[in-house]
Amino acid sequence: MAHSVNRQSREEAAPVKRPAQTLRAWKRLLARLPELSKSMGVEVPQALLMQSFTHRSFSHEHPDAPNNERLEFLGDSVIQAIATIYLFNRFPKMPEREMTSLRMTAVREEGLAQMALDLGLDRCLLLGKGAGREGDREQKSLLCDAFEAVVGAVFLSGGWEAAEKFAGPRLEKTMEENLKELGGANPYMDWKTTLSVLARSQNLGEPSFSTALDQEGGCFVSKCLLPSGKVLSLGRGRKKKAAEEEAAKLACAALKKGAGAH
Repeated sequence: MAHSVNRQSREEAAPVKRPAQTLRAWKRLLARLPELSKSMGVEVPQALLMQSFTHRSFSHEHPDAPNNERLEFLGDSVIQAIATIYLFNRFPKMPEREMTSLRMTAVREEGLAQMALDLGLDRCLLLGKGAGREGDREQKSLLCDAFEAVVGAVFLSGGWEAAEKFAGPRLEKTMEENLKELGGANPYMDWKTTLSVLARSQNLGEPSFSTALDQEGGCFVSKCLLPSGKVLSLGRGRKKKAAEEEAAKLACAALKKGAGAH
């Protein structure tokens, strides 16, 4: 009997967690939702939008607040699909490898985090106390996750059309900017792939390479040409691949200067 009384006393003395809806952070976010929805250009149910901003660290402290991990998982797939369809239609003859490279640059963590910042999502994250103290609010991974979760929420509430309306223009802008700024710094592309994408973006066709061994020079010499017959560059290297990469690098520089238009 004493054991039951003691257990009851401990249960009565245990702290009672407040519902998430009573927290200041939750209320502040609720107040921001109308303005955020307006900037997003799509309507999402309040509860779903709140969930998209709720990090698991917040849910750990407030179990009644579901976190955004499942929405993030869904949003990631939707983003990949939007980028894939855009590239497929934008470049009817582009090989799969090049489309994959371009898509990877568009959906990287850095790019999605910037989209989140542009929308002001950094001010909407619901984080646990520990995460907040450590400065996680500014981490790219958190912002990327939040953007993906929002896309997932948009898809759930409005379907494909709403998701494409919300994320499509942002992804397209990123991919078009990548096309303009290609310079070999892309970690997912070698110079030949970069050149191919750059030439196609300027409607110049697929570049080709004529490579031969220069016996006197003791190296390979590669000539990079456009389908029109115009020679863009000459590259040299101890191996055939190195010579073609050098030629592609120089050809990229030429195209960026407008050499392909003449």
